[in-house]
Amino acid sequence: MTAVLNRPAPPAAGTPPRRPRRLSWRALLALAAVAAVTLVPITLLLLNSLNVAAPGQPTSYGLDNWRTAFADPTLRDAAWNTVRLAVPRVLIGLVVATVLSWLIARTDLPGARAVEVAFWFAFFIPSLSMTLGWILLLDPATGAVNQVLRAAFGVGADGQGPLNIYSYWGIIWSHLSATTVPIMTILLIPGFRRMNAGLEEAALLSGASRWQTAARITVPIMLPTMLGAGLLAFIYSLKAFEIELLLGTPIGINVYSTQIYEWIRGNPPEYGIATALGAVFIPVLVLLAVLQRLAVRRRNYVTVTGHSFNDEPVRLGRAGRWVAGGLVWLYVLITTVLPVAAIITGSFMRRFGFFDIREPFTTRQWHTLFNDNLFLSAIGNSLLLGLIATVLGIAVYFAVGYAIVRSRLATRGGIDVMAWLPAAIPGILLGLGLLWLYLATPLRTVLYGNVLGLTIAVVISHMSTGTQQIKAALMQVNPDHEHAARLAGAGFLRANRHVMLPLLGPSVAAAGILTFHSAVGDISTVVLLSSQNSRPLSILLLEYSTSGALEQASALGVVISVLTVSVALVARALTSGRLRRRTPPADRKKAQS
Repeated sequence: MTAVLNRPAPPAAGTPPRRPRRLSWRALLALAAVAAVTLVPITLLLLNSLNVAAPGQPTSYGLDNWRTAFADPTLRDAAWNTVRLAVPRVLIGLVVATVLSWLIARTDLPGARAVEVAFWFAFFIPSLSMTLGWILLLDPATGAVNQVLRAAFGVGADGQGPLNIYSYWGIIWSHLSATTVPIMTILLIPGFRRMNAGLEEAALLSGASRWQTAARITVPIMLPTMLGAGLLAFIYSLKAFEIELLLGTPIGINVYSTQIYEWIRGNPPEYGIATALGAVFIPVLVLLAVLQRLAVRRRNYVTVTGHSFNDEPVRLGRAGRWVAGGLVWLYVLITTVLPVAAIITGSFMRRFGFFDIREPFTTRQWHTLFNDNLFLSAIGNSLLLGLIATVLGIAVYFAVGYAIVRSRLATRGGIDVMAWLPAAIPGILLGLGLLWLYLATPLRTVLYGNVLGLTIAVVISHMSTGTQQIKAALMQVNPDHEHAARLAGAGFLRANRHVMLPLLGPSVAAAGILTFHSAVGDISTVVLLSSQNSRPLSILLLEYSTSGALEQASALGVVISVLTVSVALVARALTSGRLRRRTPPADRKKAQS
């Protein structure tokens, strides 16, 4: 059995020492390619944070924007609110997602596949629409759940509460149910499935308890994926926008993304100050990337080797599996089914949130939506944007991840850090940087207000997530598989297509689906780059929500959810079919895992 968590073995006697990596033109070219994608918009942001001239005036550089930003007390409040909202949701989400992922991927949990699909569905629902569902349920005055609790138990005072979605814990709860737990569960499940159960069995046969096995085998093996999922969740927390805008602004909880939005939407817009605030978080994300690399680079996390592989599920027992299944399905019911039902209900309401009016339900908004030329144009733009961004994104993310994990390029550390840089930029600021870039090039008519320009923005914005997915998968697959194919005469592309892709199929599919979801659902990144002719569904959803057309917004949220979930199911079906055709019958189950 291949050793796990071991330090690299010393070279055998007589083995010539490995030559140090030199800075070749290939290494410099790879670094320059990634830098061109990530550093250009960031450089523009930094330069424009120093531009103290008013909009439309000649450029003038200075530090006034930075002085103003740091002197403004709202900056300190926004930074503190960002941290105190992000840390609890990431810690709680990581614990919950780890337990759920282990139950789904490693045990005989009843209906595990259906639970996994439910989490995909929860993640694909636009966070803006999910928030509308929680408002319909937990509004302190008109929320359906609060009305039931007040009528049944007499709780609440003056027709308010007892639950309030417009609160600190309401914001955290909305994030946990809509984004944090679903995305972390999706990221952790493939890693648990690729983990060889024989390693845990060996520990148990050696006398270790279940807790000792989990602490010394399971958790260390899953450390790269868990660390990556936690860091990505923290990044999402720093970039969170829609939920805080809807739930936090009315009660005075302003995070740094909504503060940036307010400065940009001000009259006159404070582009320099907003950009300076966004630039503050770049060193934080660079530090996270460095820490993540230092944490995993000295250990060997390979679990899929050329030797025997055991994926036998853990038996929970007759009573234990049904108790665990009941608790998991109860969680799904509360966090997914209830808000989804609320979204669907809201899309049929005459007035959003008012159940006690005469004839509260109608289909008028659905007729209005499907007869709206803006909707027909937006759905075409979203499909084209999602398709191009997915294909281009997977190619870019795999190339970058492969260069980081498998190559011996001397610059792969720099490539790793640069692949994380877009995560440090709020979507609205990344869009602003790309807007300046597009307008400064001769291709402004091709890139600005065009689906191609939106595609580039989405691929760059999603680079940290997509690359981390591919990296985590590559780190768990032994390179001996690829080396064997190359020795058998297969070229680089053929070896990756016939050997690596089946092994990485679930992770590649997950990265592609997440890219499609980002392309269809992202709002902040494309809001400054879209035009009337290139408006996607996400921007139309924002326009409906901010204009008070919450019924149409709910209907459009249902449409986007159906679209993204359908694409996810088709992608999973195609991936499973590909694996069945290319894998011997005795090994199909192992390859699919």
